[in-house]
Amino acid sequence: MQNVFIVIAVILIMTTFIGYSLNYLRKNTNDFNVRKLAYMVILLTMMGSMLNALNYYFATPSGFFNTILSVNVAMFIMTIAIVYLLWISTQKKIEKITGKMAMAFSLLFAWNEVSMGAFLFTIAYGSDTRVLMAGTAGMIGYFTSGLNSFLFVIPMISEMIFILFIFKESKIVKLIFGSIVAMSAATPSMIDNRLFTRDFTVAFTAIMVVFMILLFEWIANRRNTITRRDMNRLTWLFIIYGVMSLGVFIGVVYSRPFYLAWFVYGIGMLLGMIYYFYVALDTAPDGRKIGWVKHPSFMFWVLLASFASELFVSGAILYFAHNGGQTGLSGFAAFSAFLGGVNSNSLPAIGIDIPYIIGAITNSYVFLTVMGIEMGALVVFRMRKLQWKEKRVNLSLALVAFALYTVFWPNFGPDSFYRILPIWANAGSLGPMYPFILAALVGSYALYAVLALLFGRRSYCSTLCPSAVMYGGTLGQQMIGFNYQSNISKKNIGSKFRAAIYPYISMSWIFMIVLSYLSFENSSGFGSYTLYGIDPIVFFSFFIWNFLWYAFFISIPFVGMSPCRRYGWCTTGTFVGFFSKIGLFKLKVRSPDTCVTCPTKDCVSACEVGLGDLPGQFIKQGFFKSSKCVGAGSCLEACPYDNIYFYDIRNFLKERKEKKISQRP
Repeated sequence: MQNVFIVIAVILIMTTFIGYSLNYLRKNTNDFNVRKLAYMVILLTMMGSMLNALNYYFATPSGFFNTILSVNVAMFIMTIAIVYLLWISTQKKIEKITGKMAMAFSLLFAWNEVSMGAFLFTIAYGSDTRVLMAGTAGMIGYFTSGLNSFLFVIPMISEMIFILFIFKESKIVKLIFGSIVAMSAATPSMIDNRLFTRDFTVAFTAIMVVFMILLFEWIANRRNTITRRDMNRLTWLFIIYGVMSLGVFIGVVYSRPFYLAWFVYGIGMLLGMIYYFYVALDTAPDGRKIGWVKHPSFMFWVLLASFASELFVSGAILYFAHNGGQTGLSGFAAFSAFLGGVNSNSLPAIGIDIPYIIGAITNSYVFLTVMGIEMGALVVFRMRKLQWKEKRVNLSLALVAFALYTVFWPNFGPDSFYRILPIWANAGSLGPMYPFILAALVGSYALYAVLALLFGRRSYCSTLCPSAVMYGGTLGQQMIGFNYQSNISKKNIGSKFRAAIYPYISMSWIFMIVLSYLSFENSSGFGSYTLYGIDPIVFFSFFIWNFLWYAFFISIPFVGMSPCRRYGWCTTGTFVGFFSKIGLFKLKVRSPDTCVTCPTKDCVSACEVGLGDLPGQFIKQGFFKSSKCVGAGSCLEACPYDNIYFYDIRNFLKERKEKKISQRP
């Protein structure tokens, strides 16, 4: 009972102390001097060193030597602080808290918090902590256990909530604070103090997805108005998401409490806390609004970190979903085997295993659901602003197709569905080339060909394909600006593929046909052609559409928007593109003269695929036709004169009907 009172007292004292210190620093941000610096450094160092000394005293066997050593620990730390203050007093005059000072104080706050967590862990668990202190691994286990203990998390969350509600901050800062608080509150120690459980993993993922949606939408609305400071803030926030998600993944792929998992996840929480304090202390003016479209590295890191986060948590949930909600793996090799990957430690095998595992996760209904919720929400946000009814219908169909065609039917529909219905996005997407699925696969391509002949490539690429949702939201539309920023993208502007692209298109088709045949031989029992036990067409499908696709998506800031459509490596895309080119679909203009006098050529800058010769074809022949055009409709929305419209089977039939009426006597 006495220990309980000590724990509660320490939590109350530290929460009050941190809140007071942070408030003091914020009030004196622009009126700082050496005296105030010395006051805060000594105060924070004294509290932290006292906690370290007490912690060492209680966590080690009682005795004269350990008592003296614990006192010297505090004295040594205080000496370092005093020497630092003596040195800083000889430097230039201090007038305000700079960015470097804000980071230094954030580290001091974090040190105090970690010291408190370790001390409370020692007080709560008594002599058990002495066992953990033995050896380097024990020390890591001791500190990571303390860092992930609810005794550390609850005070930290209390302080963060205090900051969130007391201080006036901008919307983006509140989103940053709120996400760190919410994700910290979902720590495993709040649900199960020993294991990364299914409930925790799902809760963590749900919280992360909600805040990613809000952050993506905020970013999308500030393509040209975001500040460099906010870009730096968001970059670090998404990296913290990635580190915490990696900790979750490691915690799941091992079947016992493992300190590496706690360590990685704890580092993520610690980074979040340091970052939280830093943002709270960094009260300098925001600076000039420069926009992110001219800073591709920012969006690259955001896309990369968010993809890694989604990959890690989806892999963890995927395992739970197929194992009754229990851990049971013993490492990465076991996780690979669980997904049907390579069971070998050779370098070639590992080279095949990595893209296969990423492809297997991203092809799973778990990842597709997580990604679909995020990107689908951005599509809904865009639909709310759209005035063009046909595009709203198109996006609605894309969302329904993603939910049914991409997620539900392949994973939860009757087994007979994929054997009968033409719902194959590409060869290998739903499994090896078994003889009994050939009719459904051929039927799928026949269906896409007919739809492309009648309605153009948009019937697949802007409706049925998952990329319609990925590109169709508010953030995707704003990334169109990269088409004319990237040097690689600039070289691929126009209605025709560059000559250098055609060998890659040909190679994609050759590989798909050859590997499909080898897979057919395997499933028919006539041969055994595998890549370390992996079916060749399944690997091809995973590599192209579930690994390479995301690699290109993350690289949009450097290669431009819609890379799967513009660079021709998607065989399904080039297939429907061919039939679209020879079919009825085209973009038409009501008046070519309007395009001649148009001063802005907004249709070009708005085109998702970078069809830079749109105005030229409109002026020359009154319409535009290209195998690369996916009919996304961005050019129609952007045209200030409402001069562009779609022409497809509907227009053709309408013209035929009007012609017949006009020919009647």
